[in-house]
Amino acid sequence: MASLNVLYSVCNFRLQRRPNLPNNFISCCFGPPALAKGAQGSKSPRKRSRTDGAGKSMEDSIQRKLEQFYEGSNGPPIRVLPIGGLGEIGMNCMLVGNYDRYILIDAGVMFPDYDELGVQKIIPDTSFIQRWSHKIEAVVITHGHEDHIGALPWVIPALDSHAPVYASSFTMELIKKRLKESGIFIPSRLKVFKCRKKFLAGPFEVEPLRVTHSIPDCCGLVLRCKDGTIFHTGDWKIDESPLDGNVFDREALEELSKEGVTLMMSDSTNVLSPGRTLSEAIVAESLLRHISSAKGRVITTQFASNIHRIGSVKAAADLTGRKLVFVGMSLRTYLDAAFRDGKAPMDPSTLVKVEEIDAYPPNGLLIVTTGSQAEPRAALNLASFGGSHSLKLTKDDVILYSAKVIPGNETRVMKMFNRISDLGSTVVMGKNELLHTSGHGYRDELEEVLRIVKPQHFLPIHGELLFLKEHELVGKSTGIKHTAVIKNGEMLGVSHLRNRRVLSNGFALLGKEDLQLMYSDGDKAFGTSAELCIDERLRIAFDGIIIVCMEILRPQSINGSSQTCLKGKIRISTRCLWLDKGKLLDALYKAAHAALSSCPVNCPLVHMERIVAEVLRKVVRKYCSRRPEVIAIAVENTVGVLSEELRERIAGKTHDNFDLSSINQLSDMHMRKDSSSRFDEDAPDIMRKLLEAGAEDDDFDVEKSDAEVSLSESEDLEVENISSVEHLASSKASGRELMKVSEAKTGSLKSGKRNKWKPEEIKRLIKERGDLNNRFQTVRGRMALWEEVSSSMSSHGIIRTPAQCKSLWASLVQKYEESRKDEKIRKSWPYFSAVDKILSAPQTAAK
Repeated sequence: MASLNVLYSVCNFRLQRRPNLPNNFISCCFGPPALAKGAQGSKSPRKRSRTDGAGKSMEDSIQRKLEQFYEGSNGPPIRVLPIGGLGEIGMNCMLVGNYDRYILIDAGVMFPDYDELGVQKIIPDTSFIQRWSHKIEAVVITHGHEDHIGALPWVIPALDSHAPVYASSFTMELIKKRLKESGIFIPSRLKVFKCRKKFLAGPFEVEPLRVTHSIPDCCGLVLRCKDGTIFHTGDWKIDESPLDGNVFDREALEELSKEGVTLMMSDSTNVLSPGRTLSEAIVAESLLRHISSAKGRVITTQFASNIHRIGSVKAAADLTGRKLVFVGMSLRTYLDAAFRDGKAPMDPSTLVKVEEIDAYPPNGLLIVTTGSQAEPRAALNLASFGGSHSLKLTKDDVILYSAKVIPGNETRVMKMFNRISDLGSTVVMGKNELLHTSGHGYRDELEEVLRIVKPQHFLPIHGELLFLKEHELVGKSTGIKHTAVIKNGEMLGVSHLRNRRVLSNGFALLGKEDLQLMYSDGDKAFGTSAELCIDERLRIAFDGIIIVCMEILRPQSINGSSQTCLKGKIRISTRCLWLDKGKLLDALYKAAHAALSSCPVNCPLVHMERIVAEVLRKVVRKYCSRRPEVIAIAVENTVGVLSEELRERIAGKTHDNFDLSSINQLSDMHMRKDSSSRFDEDAPDIMRKLLEAGAEDDDFDVEKSDAEVSLSESEDLEVENISSVEHLASSKASGRELMKVSEAKTGSLKSGKRNKWKPEEIKRLIKERGDLNNRFQTVRGRMALWEEVSSSMSSHGIIRTPAQCKSLWASLVQKYEESRKDEKIRKSWPYFSAVDKILSAPQTAAK
């Protein structure tokens, strides 16, 4: 007896021992090594090892906290890795494999919560799928709901280009439409299966089993390999009298139980609902009763994918003599797919068109519409606002709510029905009306299937974490010893208990991958939460945003004249922020000016932006306890500084040593540092205002129109500004006769014709440009060549800036292109032959 006890303790120890890690692995986060009930070890106290406690090395401590994914032939042979659908409703996507060969079961989307602004769909981690694409050999789809096929347009491009996609015929029709819309439709990769017809997918022999659900062609999957059998239920319920006659296949499950199931994974959505679900036949009777009793127009709203419910509505319409109308694109999408597959309850062409609704009496119509979840753009929701062109609600309408409010949508659905009630329409909804039944099995159904299959291991799937935990308890209550609850990204390993080669003590957690959700805005934007700035959108929505634009006027030290603080023009714009009737905005302006003036004169722009943003953020936080996003933009305007100095000079406020060299210093600084500044476009206005002010105050003998003409051409802006400034400063000794403009560099401002090119000047420009044509074809910095052209023309008595020469040449080239197409223009234009000789020279050389 003692020897038996010793043998038992040794075997017990061996069962608990974790297998050695293989050489090839992928690093992941830590997870507990065993989840099985029998993996808790002996009740006797464990002896303390010398290496335990504080004396253990840091390397060993870190190693204990790390775990790796198993790869190769080591470790448990059957492996499960959920990518989505565990701990949440929707986004069902799971990898199931035999050693390193996997198939992907389903690829669905999840719909966003209220705090995920600007998002339409949430997709599983396609980057991880792409990294493992060499291991994923096939995709198998259980049915056609969006939370099972919606992510295929993103998942399929991430897989190997030869990986096939298996689905039932109706589901495949829905998949084809989505892939065509995404431009990735490849018929050779799409394979259709039938229930009870086995096929090979990756390492498994797959056998689809018929289950009942709220959409046609829903299947459970039996996956067989040499190391065990896996049963994946998909979404299911037990409907004793389905409308399409395809009953839940209990016989197949009983046969499967005799064969032995290593692992069963089952839908947990309605585990908290006691009892059993209603049959669709009962809902059909209830719909007929309500439609028959209605005297006016009847409007039903439901899930668009429930083809069985559409069939019930069609039958009620026929029995009551009403014409059927569909309002909503998604209804037509599913009906067309069912019609192509031969499962539609009607021919879509027999439906009354939306435009013809007003042509029928109210008691002769039965309208089926989308919007059961009050989606923003759905037909019923728009009609509640009075904004639908297709559907106008009246007080005589009866709305039958043949759907269930999805958790999270309660508020907006209730608001929609409040608006409908305000219009006078009658709303019929509630559990007691028997207008809806779920497509997911209730607790008694879940327990019944567990007792039929009798799996060795049980893993709840498809549901919130609370649902998974409760479903695990249901499994234990049926006598299943090995159960587990895992989350997305955790890899679970299992071995068949009756396999002679492997002694299994239940589940083993083989590692964890930190998966990240992917987001789509319904258009081109697709990426992670950080890439689509999801958190930033929410923060701005709650706390607002402040945008501060600062035009910095940095004082210059000119011949001993200097200022000690910065000046600036500040403009503040806010969004989503309470301003307290302008009081907060005034406080922001004061704080921004104070923060700017506190900055050193030589402070970098980036430093100014950071200081001002931080000050404004603190002001708002103190004022109204908000933390807005503050964007500060500072741009230096040396032209503004120049104009300020000129104004002070005209007003007589500058120092006596402010002379021509000072003006030239400022001008050169402007030309060198800020010629491409965003504020250069304001320079003509500034100089024009200065000239006008000088003409009024100092009796300038230069006419106003001459100054305006001299500033009219943008290519001469900087030269004209400098010329004007030089003339302003050169007349210091003349007192009130300042600003008498001379012809020092660019000619005088005598008339508006000063900048007009003369024919001889144009001919000279063409000649000079032709002489340098070869260099223009090879040199990148062409502005230097235009400076040579300008210098050469100056030697012939023609004073033109490089910018003027370049601008005129561009006009000549444009005129040349126009004249080439029109012979009349070509003959009348005197410069065609000269320009043609230059522009055709490279083409001739190339030939």
